Amino acid sequence: MKNKIAAFLAGVYPFSVLPDAELEKAGSLAELYPVLSGEVLNLVQKNQKALYVVQSGTVQILTGNETVDTLIIGDFFGHESFFFPSSLGQSAVAVQDGTLIVISAQVLQEILKHQEAYRYFRHKAEIFRNRVHDLQHWRNISRMDPYLRLTLKDVRVRAPLHIEAGATVSQAAKVMFREKSPTCLVRQDNDFKGIFTESDILKKVVAKDINPENIEVGEIMCSPLITVRSDELLFQAFSRMVRSGIRRLVVLGAEGKPKGIIEERDLLSVKGENPVYLSGEIARAGDFTALGKVFEQVQAMVVRSVGEGIGIFHVGRLVSDMHDQILARVMDLILNETDQPPSEFCLAVMGSEGRREQYLATDQDNALIYAEDDEEIKIFFERFAERFTQALLELGFPPCSHQVMINNPAWNMSLDRWLDTVDEMILKGDMHSILKTSLLLDMRPVAGKEQFARMLKNYLFRRAGSSPYMLKYMANEALRFKPPLGFFSNLIVEKSGANKGKMDIKKGGVFPLTQGIRTLSVDHAIQETSTEERIIRLQDAGAFSAGLSAGIREAYEFFQTLRVRTQAEQVRNEEKPDNYIAPDRLSAMERDKLKDCFKIVNEFQSLLYNKYGLHLMT
Repeated sequence: MKNKIAAFLAGVYPFSVLPDAELEKAGSLAELYPVLSGEVLNLVQKNQKALYVVQSGTVQILTGNETVDTLIIGDFFGHESFFFPSSLGQSAVAVQDGTLIVISAQVLQEILKHQEAYRYFRHKAEIFRNRVHDLQHWRNISRMDPYLRLTLKDVRVRAPLHIEAGATVSQAAKVMFREKSPTCLVRQDNDFKGIFTESDILKKVVAKDINPENIEVGEIMCSPLITVRSDELLFQAFSRMVRSGIRRLVVLGAEGKPKGIIEERDLLSVKGENPVYLSGEIARAGDFTALGKVFEQVQAMVVRSVGEGIGIFHVGRLVSDMHDQILARVMDLILNETDQPPSEFCLAVMGSEGRREQYLATDQDNALIYAEDDEEIKIFFERFAERFTQALLELGFPPCSHQVMINNPAWNMSLDRWLDTVDEMILKGDMHSILKTSLLLDMRPVAGKEQFARMLKNYLFRRAGSSPYMLKYMANEALRFKPPLGFFSNLIVEKSGANKGKMDIKKGGVFPLTQGIRTLSVDHAIQETSTEERIIRLQDAGAFSAGLSAGIREAYEFFQTLRVRTQAEQVRNEEKPDNYIAPDRLSAMERDKLKDCFKIVNEFQSLLYNKYGLHLMT
């Protein structure tokens, strides 16, 4: 081709499908437009309605101050205005010096007469429109309340009052009264060992008729200190208070030394959804109706957190803390209506709840372990389980589709029976045993005698870890689903049905990583349940390189972020949240990142395939 612009366009789809004569004509009528770094093109002005093709440099498309897409050589923009004339409020900014090919509206209309070109340009325009709408939607949510982005540096904390552990309670009380401080830190051997409060004086001294002159602060202080760094998010402070059941934290400065004490009322002064308040509401709930309202507020908090861009691992941990408290409160309400349990017992959670990775697609994955294998005890806990499961249904926790709930006798047994079940699963090694073993490996105690869950888990890890066949079968499960990535790295979506144009991000991305990491954790006797923590420990154990470890963690976080972002949108639209995402609603950069993350899954599956000799399985 004689025309240099036409020659360039010949390598850009869909211009490449045009007849040579039309391509030559389009090139001869097009213009070159040099742009300097920082130059802005306002795409909504009528006299600029045209198609822009990036010949060199890099261009960002913005809506407001947020990036919709980043374009490189061969990408184009401006086409969306030919299909959706209403303004989407976008602009283009050159982030590098470069050159744009400008194709007029009249020339583009001629190109659009070709059906293949028309379909492709319209498809790209729809992706762009969806992306702009999504960004505008999340921007609106973010405007609701920015508190989740604040750190403890944004909250005023009082400098801590110090007192020696050897001081008497009487002396401490006088100092606290003089300084008008309800709390003080207790120091011993030049180190802070605990915290002492007005409540300690009332409950541990006055209420017990102890002479405050005869008892030292160090004898009744609360120890150890529960701390939070000043650079941590309020969200993390909320989570720590909820998990520890306390209403104050010691704030550490950059040097790791206490710089202040933050109390619940300090956090309450920050506008927004308050997990500490919700935690108190759970504890105060006198019936299931009140508890159900709190559960709805927790769900709303998750939606808000996603809109605020809070890290997905932080969200998962806080949601799990809140769910733990709800489950424990349900248990207490039921036991208050019945006789006391005839045996000690432990309520445990598994699956994503056990891994602290539960978000909006909530269901029941729980187990019950009681002390003695007695018929009367068994009948009591069968009745308890039925009431417990029904109560969770009433609150809004859907049933587990695989019946992994304590009203199922297979998940409600004495400790001895559970240990026998582990032996049976290891010996059988069938699909049912593999799935049940995988669930139990994520087990985490929520209420009751936690020692039962630890004993069962320790035994399970020993038996599964010493069985090469079980490890092999578990690793093979991680290969059951392949990432939805085609031969040419194209994303594979459903071709028909209710989820047409979407892909199951859990099946193709989350599950292979979760199951594979779980298998390696058993192999290395790592009992942490969080996938993030398991990845860190496995890297330390030499299970994979630092590079692959970072890639797996980033991929897992990205999969979960996309999944929860979609679920939050479904909840807002009063739809049932699921695990399907629409790649068309992602930016080009996000789609590229998604492809890279799926490639990490492929690499990880190859590691498992080779390590466990899965080529020998038929």
